[in-house]
Amino acid sequence: MTHPPSKRSDPAELEQSVAHWRQQGDHYTRAVLREIAQQRPHNSAEEIDLLLQLGAWSEARRVVLGWLLEWLAELPQTGRPDRQASVELWRCLADVSERSHDDQLLELFWQGLDRLQPARAPADVLPLLGVPVLNGADHLQQLVNSLDLPIETLAIVDQSGGRNDPESLRLRQLLQDLEVQGLAGVGQIRIARPFGNAGVAAAWNQILLSFPQANLALLVNHDVTFPPGLLAEALARLDPAQPQYLALFPGERAFSAFALTALAWDAVGTFDERYYPAYCEDLDYRNRLLATPSVQRLDGSFAHTRMLQWNPQQSCTLTDDPALARANAASFQLNRIWYSYRQRGPCSRWVTSGLWRQRWLKQWD
Repeated sequence: MTHPPSKRSDPAELEQSVAHWRQQGDHYTRAVLREIAQQRPHNSAEEIDLLLQLGAWSEARRVVLGWLLEWLAELPQTGRPDRQASVELWRCLADVSERSHDDQLLELFWQGLDRLQPARAPADVLPLLGVPVLNGADHLQQLVNSLDLPIETLAIVDQSGGRNDPESLRLRQLLQDLEVQGLAGVGQIRIARPFGNAGVAAAWNQILLSFPQANLALLVNHDVTFPPGLLAEALARLDPAQPQYLALFPGERAFSAFALTALAWDAVGTFDERYYPAYCEDLDYRNRLLATPSVQRLDGSFAHTRMLQWNPQQSCTLTDDPALARANAASFQLNRIWYSYRQRGPCSRWVTSGLWRQRWLKQWD
């Protein structure tokens, strides 16, 4: 039997001794695994746990890699994979990666998820309609009255929290009535109530992130109304199996009513909430769309003329409340500065500091 090397061992002898003990360890590991396999059915998770306990990193990696490749090959083309059948693989993958610092396994896992497709929705049903609202109960009522297509979820973000003026109270009463009474053709009405005005980008993000089961979303200003039949035409042009963006208004009003498939916002990311409470977040997202070639920007000209005819006014949020218009005079300029900084300055890559200062300076309420 080989004994541990003495202090006077030369490098060659030391290397030979290490190789010998590694060989002995591998032999012992294989023997233990054969004994377990004879006693009970094969269990990849149990095998990986044992290999990690024995310090057999390469063997553990080999087993989890094979398991991961099998799992990726069996991923469903649409919908979410079976969580119960996946959780042990995810645990073992994390265990092996943490102990071996193997980033290739993690890269393979995340790249493999690119093949996932969202679940299919019923034909001729809009999965998600999202509406941020701060004021303008009458405008919101006109919007819901113009909906002539079945909708699975109507998600409204009420930004009036903390405001107790008559218009805000009337808006909240309308929203409460909608929750209680529902709407014909709408499967469910969900209303989020932040403490105050969280900003339009934050509202859009909340809508998208809260309903990942929706394979596409139509995000709309509260003061928009739809011509008859236009929603059905828009839905017919969208393919949730592709990353797509569709604007129902032209030019600078494009983000007053626009559709994103889940795969589109998965590719581009969420909206930059530093553009607070509103304005320039649309320019920023437009630039990011243009910088993401995988996203298809659909031609919305079929809708533009009719939408402009039915919606001749610009955004009514500020025109309906002079106090908000005065507050926007400051926040808009700061948003312009942030936009320029993001595009041309050292902040062209994401930064994490300074968010509180921006929020504090730009708040409307």
